[in-house]
Amino acid sequence: MKNLFYSVFFTVLFLPNCPAFAQSPFSTIDYVDINNIKAALLVHGDMWWNPTTQLASCEFPKGSGHHISFMSSLWMSGYDAGNNLYVSAQTYRQNGNDYWPGPLDSNGTLTYTNSEAWAKIWKINQTDINTFNAISVHDTANTPPDILHWPAKGNPYARGGFGIALTINQDMAPFVDVNSDGVYNPLQGDYPAIKGDQALWWVFSDNGPTHTETNGQPLKVEIHGMAYAYSRGTLIDNVIYYEYNIFNRSAVNYSNYRIGLFSDADLGWWDDDYLGFDSSHRMGIEYNGTVTDGVGQVNSYGNMIPTVGVTMIILPGDNPPATFAPAGSFMYYNNDYSIQGNPVTPGQHNNYLRSTWRDSTHVVNDFHGYGIHSTAYGTGANTNYVYAGDPSDTSKWSECASQNPPGDRRFIITSNDFTLTAGASQKVVMALVTTNPMLNNGCPSTNFDSIKVVADTAWNIYFNPLPSLSVSGLANNDNSIRVYPNPVHNILYIETNSKEPGQLVICNTIGQAVNTISNVHQNKTELNVGNLPDGIYYVLYKTSTDQKAMTFIKQ
Repeated sequence: MKNLFYSVFFTVLFLPNCPAFAQSPFSTIDYVDINNIKAALLVHGDMWWNPTTQLASCEFPKGSGHHISFMSSLWMSGYDAGNNLYVSAQTYRQNGNDYWPGPLDSNGTLTYTNSEAWAKIWKINQTDINTFNAISVHDTANTPPDILHWPAKGNPYARGGFGIALTINQDMAPFVDVNSDGVYNPLQGDYPAIKGDQALWWVFSDNGPTHTETNGQPLKVEIHGMAYAYSRGTLIDNVIYYEYNIFNRSAVNYSNYRIGLFSDADLGWWDDDYLGFDSSHRMGIEYNGTVTDGVGQVNSYGNMIPTVGVTMIILPGDNPPATFAPAGSFMYYNNDYSIQGNPVTPGQHNNYLRSTWRDSTHVVNDFHGYGIHSTAYGTGANTNYVYAGDPSDTSKWSECASQNPPGDRRFIITSNDFTLTAGASQKVVMALVTTNPMLNNGCPSTNFDSIKVVADTAWNIYFNPLPSLSVSGLANNDNSIRVYPNPVHNILYIETNSKEPGQLVICNTIGQAVNTISNVHQNKTELNVGNLPDGIYYVLYKTSTDQKAMTFIKQ
């Protein structure tokens, strides 16, 4: 088991004198598990671990027993007009919790009773929605529970944690409002609006029963989260998206606000890792410090090791697709109580969001060449990004080039400062990405080329979402499009019953159009796909009023 020195120390020191522990945190857990990764999600805003067992729960490849991360959560901080600091963060629950499940009330607070009612993660697959939409008359018996209990505005059937009925009068989980009446009623045909082939939705806030992880002033923010993934038999199966909508429910206009993602990205065996940063993808990277992971531990990868990354796709200051702001900071700390160790005060958590150590000293680039780096703390030029060089280039600053001792790595990647006014909201989107395990994929034999390809895939598909597909047959539910033969070798036939001209687009699995036929009039189109590489493709048929999609396999 990973040595959580921080957890042990603070449990012994503070637990007997902390009455807030009478209100126990919730152990509710669910998983994004539709593709190659099985990643845990928890209602207190943390993820990729199981706090009950204290073990990693971010398995890759799914079913292998190996894990690419140990724990992750959102950190954020900001200042009011009087320069007072507000901080919220989450790590290993050793002091308690800054975040609790549930939305804030009109006073910006969250009681334990309400938190209990929202201690649930709502999980749904696109196939459930397809099945639901194929039924013309809905009742409580034929409506899937995930759709029936979806926590959307006005849903009379909404159910939360422990089966508790929810009364929801405000916008919560997104939905398709079929009759445009502004409220969710699945028996009238409304259904969840999700992304990907599987999505998990949950809500948590930072002003609940306790705020004892940082002991800072809570920001009074409410976070609506959606984790989602695709399963398409391609590199997108090595990606999970996390989309957060952060609402300022306080009366404070925050300046110098920062949002960060903390990651204790243990790669297999936890004590032989390195970390790095790729500025082009705003990506924190964890790779192995040696060409063999571990020394035979049951959870180690051995000599077939992946590389894992967290790429920030949407940050404050972005104006996609035209411009993207640089990351504000890529910082790390050690699992000890040195100046470069675990944060224990609100100010120290805030420091790590701003490229500074516990004592507020700015991090420096101390690299002077391969295997040579400063031994004097504080020398070198200030930098906002640590270890921003590719490990294959010994002239650039990386842990591999610096010949650091491998160990237990954790990092924080952040936005730049921005203003979050009272009542405003901000979206942040990140993706967990991983390469497939590769032989001897550690220092000094590795590079970041493969993880950048997976990150490219994640970014491309986020901005060009894959169509929602019916993959079980040749036709979709209303029989408006048929694609055959399937699989196909050379000639593909596409039949539609549309009464207006349309456009046929053939897309590959990362959303790139490989063939387009405009102004299609006939009901049957013959298409030669013999020159396409073998694999899965999508047929999109678009008119001015409709869009249909189907898959086919080229062999």
